[in-house]
Amino acid sequence: MTKTLALATTALALLTAACQADDFVHAAENDHVGRILYYERTNQDGSLDERITVYRASPTSLEVYKEAALCGNAALVTAELDLDTFSAHQLIGGRLLPEAEVMQFAFIEQNEAGDRMDMVVRLPDMEIRNEFEIASSHWHLFDFDLASLTAVTPYLANPDEGFGFGMALLWADPSAEDPLVWMGDVTASPTGLDNGEYSYALSGSALTGDRSTGPDGTLRIHADDGYITYAAFPVPNHPGYTDFELNLLRVSDGGAEEWDALLRAHWADCGN
Repeated sequence: MTKTLALATTALALLTAACQADDFVHAAENDHVGRILYYERTNQDGSLDERITVYRASPTSLEVYKEAALCGNAALVTAELDLDTFSAHQLIGGRLLPEAEVMQFAFIEQNEAGDRMDMVVRLPDMEIRNEFEIASSHWHLFDFDLASLTAVTPYLANPDEGFGFGMALLWADPSAEDPLVWMGDVTASPTGLDNGEYSYALSGSALTGDRSTGPDGTLRIHADDGYITYAAFPVPNHPGYTDFELNLLRVSDGGAEEWDALLRAHWADCGN
């Protein structure tokens, strides 16, 4: 009986993963290469603001620049997308340096079997390794600030019918025993089309847990171009935060020239 139940559970998980992937259909016209999405991440009360800027460098490549203030510490995270699963199979985190140089130190990559993500963080005095099992074929790393999700929502086959995805989290707290964890699944249920945006109510196991402040969240995407315009989750994705809110500030198709200028500007007028 136990073996039968285990097989049934595994079959259901695989079916759910397949259904999640089937919510999306790749179309080259929706790659939007060169597009830059300017966001602000905060708590839902507006505190702890940080700019999250997402650049589509190629159909499968994303770059994300994160900063709370110019001339201060800033991150540059890159990701490679799998356009069959609509998930990132490789992410590399680094610190942004002057002249748009990057010091890479965190590496998360899918294993050869495709069922696990392996992490290594190389710090000056130590190396941290961790991993998690991929429980849904279509999933996103929450602390990537929905960058990979906003890259693939333009591929939604039927945005008015809702969709699902899994979430994992890298919790950057030295005291965390397992910093890289699978959070669970999210279901985005449609709530309407208003002012050129599709709205969704978010629910699922990824939104529960010790850090959760409630059972549900909200997501809105641009009806024509598909990128995320607003998101609110009842769980934080970085230490120090209570929950999560993401607001779109503006959109540009300025491409590589604008992106390079943006990165160089971070340290340009900071003195010696």
